Amino acid sequence: MRTASSDIVLSALYDLIERLDEGARLPTIRDLMKSFRVSQASVQEAFSTLRDEGLVAAQVGRGTYVLKGRGVSRKPEVVHPDRERLDSVLILSNSSMNERCALVQNHIVGEMSGAGSKVVQISYHHTGHLLDILNSIPKFDAAILQSHYESIPISLLHLLQDKTRALVVDGHSLSGVDIDRIGTDWEEALEMALRHLSDLGHRAIGLVSLDTMAQPILAVRRAYSRIGMRRDLDLELSSPILLEGLPHPTQSVGKALEEALSAVRDGEGRLPFSAMITVGFSDTTGIRQSLERLGLRSPDDLSVYVLGHHDVPTEHFGLMTMAGSTYLEAAQQLIGCIRRRLSSPELPPQVVYLECREVIRHSTGAAPSLKTPS
Repeated sequence: MRTASSDIVLSALYDLIERLDEGARLPTIRDLMKSFRVSQASVQEAFSTLRDEGLVAAQVGRGTYVLKGRGVSRKPEVVHPDRERLDSVLILSNSSMNERCALVQNHIVGEMSGAGSKVVQISYHHTGHLLDILNSIPKFDAAILQSHYESIPISLLHLLQDKTRALVVDGHSLSGVDIDRIGTDWEEALEMALRHLSDLGHRAIGLVSLDTMAQPILAVRRAYSRIGMRRDLDLELSSPILLEGLPHPTQSVGKALEEALSAVRDGEGRLPFSAMITVGFSDTTGIRQSLERLGLRSPDDLSVYVLGHHDVPTEHFGLMTMAGSTYLEAAQQLIGCIRRRLSSPELPPQVVYLECREVIRHSTGAAPSLKTPS
């Protein structure tokens, strides 16, 4: 009887033979072992079946070639015993994770626990310590690494790949690596913000972000600067404002934002823009408090537009106009990525972009004339 691994390879080879011409050379045994993560014996067993059916011919030292004379046999029913089982999940996050990350974890824990899976959550502060911990724990079916505002060493990724059958990254801080990941297209969210504010009559617009080089935030700042250089748009975009010393979204932004806005006011107390876009903040309370201390009313004196997550209360408090994604879809997509990887390990890694949409609330309004705050 053929093994399940042999059937997987055999099914793929039937598909390939149907598409190839007579005499075409098939992938080598080594290539198939790597692609399907199976043993040499499984590949050889599949080739043996094809030779018995007269579909291929092997030439020593040259490879295996397609024979079209007898046609292609019916594919066998492929059985994947235990391949899709998801009994254990490891979730890793930096100790500075924000509420959105915590909500994603809570949803995944609820879903997985309800299905009888074991979930282990590890919050780390130092990557070196995390590597020591991971070296001492057993393997898991899958791992989720939440990464938004910090760099990830390759050594950690390699270790997680060795420890799991499916690894997915929550966030787009990675680039140039073959790992499944999900995230939000924050440049699309920025375009929504600029379009909405422009429609309200705002022509002078500012951007305030965390002081971080994290890829998603950096991409927004670059896109903002790029748009500001366009001559075909009737917009005046001020230089991006970075809140110095605040690299993570969990930190209170009130004082830093107050100081940053005070630094760009003119001698009469006016800001150089009538609308402000924020990115990377989780502290809506801090934003409101800083504006109050500066004597600015939103949206009468300054419209505020947040790039964030619609279903994270602390990011909007039912007041802030915003564009972005939801933590719920992120959690669902993370689970979906894991299940796809377990069921089809041969598929190439993918990047899943979450749906980006806009929610209009009370923090934005028609552009006022710039005036000295009362």
